[in-house]
Amino acid sequence: MQGDSCPFCRAAHVRFWFTMAVEEQSFKIARCMACGSAMVLPRPSQQEMDHYYQAHSYGDPTLELSLALDKSHFPDSSVDAKRIIQRLKALAPGKRFMDIGAGVGFFSREANSQGFEVTAVEPNPNSAAGFAALVGDSPLQMLLSGDIVDQYVQSQDVVLLSQVLEHICDVDGMLGALSSVLATGGIAAIAVPHFGSFLSRLQGKKDMYISPPEHVNYFSLAGLDALFDRHGFERVGFTTVTKVPRRSIGLVPWPLVYGILKLSEYFGKGMIINAYYRKR
Repeated sequence: MQGDSCPFCRAAHVRFWFTMAVEEQSFKIARCMACGSAMVLPRPSQQEMDHYYQAHSYGDPTLELSLALDKSHFPDSSVDAKRIIQRLKALAPGKRFMDIGAGVGFFSREANSQGFEVTAVEPNPNSAAGFAALVGDSPLQMLLSGDIVDQYVQSQDVVLLSQVLEHICDVDGMLGALSSVLATGGIAAIAVPHFGSFLSRLQGKKDMYISPPEHVNYFSLAGLDALFDRHGFERVGFTTVTKVPRRSIGLVPWPLVYGILKLSEYFGKGMIINAYYRKR
């Protein structure tokens, strides 16, 4: 790992942290001493990623199961969507909206309802079917790469990646594609787990979002800022938010857990980063 640079800020200050065993595989987790982010290094191969997702049946959940899972957490995705789309109405230079990794469509549905012209991209066939049932329209069932990027060059006022960037090995490739489809002055809206939240610091190596090879990036706000700055963006706003399961956690009722963790948001230490970047 000596000689590796941070995939986010590019500083040569990456240090080995620990090894995580996942079933029959081992993943080295490193930390950047410059931006405070963490990551899997070396990066998993595409073959390893494909094997993991196939073995864990990520294509199987139905719309009903997705809705039930979402409602089992507070706040649910409908609340998240209203909060983010309202912020985007104030920031976006226009109404053209691309939802990358749209899932079953919570954010696209809310964006539609608030007057945006939505193009949704969701490669998973079952999620795409759930999207069509929930939203009443079908997403583009493909990845944001190649022909689709060429087709949509500088065509969007907003691009949303909610709970996507933590999964991406080639973050520079994703940022390049995102920048290509955004018009100058357009907004990239990003939601990722917060490596630097109160809960993350408390959990340490047992951080629940450190889950390779599903999650390979563990972003601090500084790391996220550095990545977007390198690709020609400036941050124009951010919040941190908290989400917890609607069940008792140990002997403590979930509303009490939520209330305690909610306090961390006032110090920028909530569980999820919602960040907004304008393309220069």
